[in-house]
Amino acid sequence: MSVEPVVEQSGELEQQTEPEVVATRNYTSIAEKDAWWYIARFSKDYKYCYGNTQDLSAQAFRTRRAQSGYVWEKKWTQALRTSIGNSDDVGAFLNLTNAYLLVCDGEESNNFCKVAQDDLPDIPVVKTSLAGCRVIGRMCVGNKNGLIVPETTSDVELQHLKRELPDSVEVRTLEDRLSALGNVIVCNDHVALVHPDLDKESEEIVADTLKVEVFRHVIASNSLVGSYCVMNNNGGLVHIDASKTELEDLSSLLQLQLVAGTVNGGNKTVASGLVVNDCIAYAGMKTTAKEFASIETALQLKIH
Repeated sequence: MSVEPVVEQSGELEQQTEPEVVATRNYTSIAEKDAWWYIARFSKDYKYCYGNTQDLSAQAFRTRRAQSGYVWEKKWTQALRTSIGNSDDVGAFLNLTNAYLLVCDGEESNNFCKVAQDDLPDIPVVKTSLAGCRVIGRMCVGNKNGLIVPETTSDVELQHLKRELPDSVEVRTLEDRLSALGNVIVCNDHVALVHPDLDKESEEIVADTLKVEVFRHVIASNSLVGSYCVMNNNGGLVHIDASKTELEDLSSLLQLQLVAGTVNGGNKTVASGLVVNDCIAYAGMKTTAKEFASIETALQLKIH
């Protein structure tokens, strides 16, 4: 399924430094259950810790690893390529936080859910719709403290979310003329940027529910801050046209490192093709190696 972008996506890519290695994964091609072992057994770090592992079976490798008592830290990136159905606009169908992952309801998201449950074993992966719609990433906003959904969300959907999400996550509805909450609000666990025209009452609900400090702002002269910014607790990726001065001012305001970039081969609407938490990022299949370099620099993803 293809989703129409919220705003114009055209634009030239800014020249960036090519990283030495950008390890990404195409979920549609994963067939080996022990893919981690296949990668790790050729790793110099593993050879240093466990000796020559190239000729070992997966089970023999696990045995040697357990006997050594050494815990090896993964060195490859946690920024991964994926798609929902045939769409690279993963930000339209997902909402990822440090406490949960919401996935659009529908058969086309089944494969992604299976892989995401392996990637995120410590948080629930919840399939849902909002007001009967599948573009949940553009309709809601949340963090580890709460989830805010549109007032049109049905009672059945609300009960499902409250039942599946952790008890520490407050689920609350918000009625505002700017109803596509994911487009007009962006947050991490501490701060939030909101559209300058968001109602004062809505701003208070955002602050109370998500337990964040709220700032009204624009990015590269655009009010849709939720479309043009993606952030976690370590940093953020913003519209490629944001000036150096604007990046410095916004970084100072949020107390975060911000990097200007694109996703999906030049899409300035970064939130349409990227979702993140502190440990992992999912980007659309068209995202290039240079774009992944910006994502990793900006978001400083931590190892699980």
